[in-house]
Amino acid sequence: MNIYLCPSPELYSLYHRPNTIVIIVDIFRASTTMVTALGNGARSVIPVSTTEEAETLGRTLGCHIAAERNVQRCPFAQLGNDPAEYTEELVSGKDIVFTTTNGTRALNIAKEHGVEEILVGAFINLRSTLHYCHQQGKDILVLAAGWKGQMALEDTLYAGALAAFAEKEQIGRAADDGSRIHRDLWRAYAEEYTQRIDYIQQSEHYARLVHAGFESAVPYCMSLDTIPIIARLEGDRLRAL
Repeated sequence: MNIYLCPSPELYSLYHRPNTIVIIVDIFRASTTMVTALGNGARSVIPVSTTEEAETLGRTLGCHIAAERNVQRCPFAQLGNDPAEYTEELVSGKDIVFTTTNGTRALNIAKEHGVEEILVGAFINLRSTLHYCHQQGKDILVLAAGWKGQMALEDTLYAGALAAFAEKEQIGRAADDGSRIHRDLWRAYAEEYTQRIDYIQQSEHYARLVHAGFESAVPYCMSLDTIPIIARLEGDRLRAL
């Protein structure tokens, strides 16, 4: 199983590979939040690209609206993009229309390119996602959501972690320069939890979270395998497997 990395949605057309599972990753915080919602019993997450779509569709369906732009919750939404908001009491059995600055856009770009199987990945469900992909017998392309077209360290580091675990279990390998570089960064700076937290605090998006008052989400977002589910796109909705 080969593991590839696309560091930004704007570059996706250069990295697209037929018959490959695409894993959308936005660690801070959209993919972590979506996995959390599904892990806490949400029936589905409906990702949309724009705030206008989120507001209209949410009201039409009568379901929860989750909307974030530039780290902050949109005024019309019941939920933002902080995984701590998505408690079992609030989301169990619910459908959630969801839009964020970067993560949902990356997901829709993959859909536009005709990707047949799209997953949402986070550190909190990393090995479950890895083992699922191995069972399917397909290569993996990690599509990092980044930040407004630019690379984000926490997202690309996920590809490195995925490759490192795949190689350790002898079920896959880093297959391009991007995944190899970030595999080596993972091994050097991020294998241990406290080491990982210290390392990620150097990232640009960490500084944005601190500025917005959401740095408390970082330890949760950087934890491994706390919600062992698969988040898979089925039609227009993410569901847990």
